[in-house]
Amino acid sequence: MGSVNEIRRSTGELGLEAQKLLKLENQYCVGGFLPLPAYISRGNGVVLFDADGKSYLDFIAMFSAGNLGQCHPKLVRTVVELASKSKLVTLANAALRVAEWPPFAEMMCKRFGYDQINATVSGTEAADAAVKIARKWGLQVKKVPQDRIKVLGVGNNYHGLSSGIWPIMEPTDRRKGFGVTDPSLSNLNPSTGEVLRYGSVEDMEKCLAEHHQNVAAVMMECIHGHAPTFQEDIDFARGVALLYKKYGVLFISDKVRMGAGKTGRWLCSEWLGPDVKADMIVLGKSLTGGAYPASFVLGNKETMSLVTPYTCAGTFANTPLGIACARTATEIIDEEGLVERTAEIGRRFVEWTKDWKQRFPYIAFATNRGADLQLVMKPDCGQDFDARRFAALAMSKGLLTHPLHGSVRMSVPMVITDEQLLKGFQILEETASELKDYDFIAGDNM
Repeated sequence: MGSVNEIRRSTGELGLEAQKLLKLENQYCVGGFLPLPAYISRGNGVVLFDADGKSYLDFIAMFSAGNLGQCHPKLVRTVVELASKSKLVTLANAALRVAEWPPFAEMMCKRFGYDQINATVSGTEAADAAVKIARKWGLQVKKVPQDRIKVLGVGNNYHGLSSGIWPIMEPTDRRKGFGVTDPSLSNLNPSTGEVLRYGSVEDMEKCLAEHHQNVAAVMMECIHGHAPTFQEDIDFARGVALLYKKYGVLFISDKVRMGAGKTGRWLCSEWLGPDVKADMIVLGKSLTGGAYPASFVLGNKETMSLVTPYTCAGTFANTPLGIACARTATEIIDEEGLVERTAEIGRRFVEWTKDWKQRFPYIAFATNRGADLQLVMKPDCGQDFDARRFAALAMSKGLLTHPLHGSVRMSVPMVITDEQLLKGFQILEETASELKDYDFIAGDNM
């Protein structure tokens, strides 16, 4: 903090509606994430408006679920036209069959080179379904004893918070508080209890060399964004993927956040080379443009043929609206060249921040994976320069970003204009320059 004689700045308090809503939320709501106190009431494209009428550029996009921005015209037409049909079937997939599902399944399998597909609702549910299928493959095909079977994850990956999939991530105090454990699902080396670190091929090789006979699969986000450079992610993911072939385990690629063009390739695993193909892939979030929840698991017959009725199903899986939104969002990404656009967004971010390590000593590095951007803070930079303060100050200036532990993460909508992108970068730079000057920032430490 500054000296007693130094004049410090303040953003002022939150708006009156935001204060009122925050009070109600604290009284009546539990769970969720730990967002910034911007209560959004409407949106258009890349611009969001809060309950007090303030506008923001959206550099969060709900971690890719909003890749097409808010209310994309073609996506809205799809929803409105389907909802207004006099013969609309809202929900029929449990008792009967949905007519749109088989043609959509054929399109998805042919497009991505897989044999069969299973529909779920959330990315969490899809990741859980993929693990269930891998377990069955391990038991029935690989012949692993049930009391020894393992499905492994890697450190710093996120696959969801349901009881079924949470154990594949680090055993934090939050998870321990709920007693959520599963001896068959972990991202720890069974011998040492140490995390299989993201970025360390050696960790995974050591683990599989000893335990491969009991491991059915390894699931990972191939391109995640923790490493300082994109190439480090690629080298790690490729190195680990080649171990799957060597040791005879399944490779599950979770593309919920980094799929659908976000990294500059349609599937993030495409960066690993033509000789690497996941046994199963998990898709969700941006595949429906944020208009309706839907996610999918795709795989070859060796794994997917093990799925039988009443084993991987859901009331709101493969609904007409979910299928229509997924098909339309896919068309938008193709027609508007958004895969190429994400690569361009990434290149511009790299150019804009190329000297930030020198200019802002508290920033360890800036990195990107296509339109997924990140500013990583130095761990010893002090309380004036933590990620929450940075994101809160950027919010006060009209830019929404997401603070994580030690970094500011951004997921820029693929439809952003050059003018909007430039404005967002300017706010980021202004925030980085002025962060040290503020004594009070609304939204910090909430």
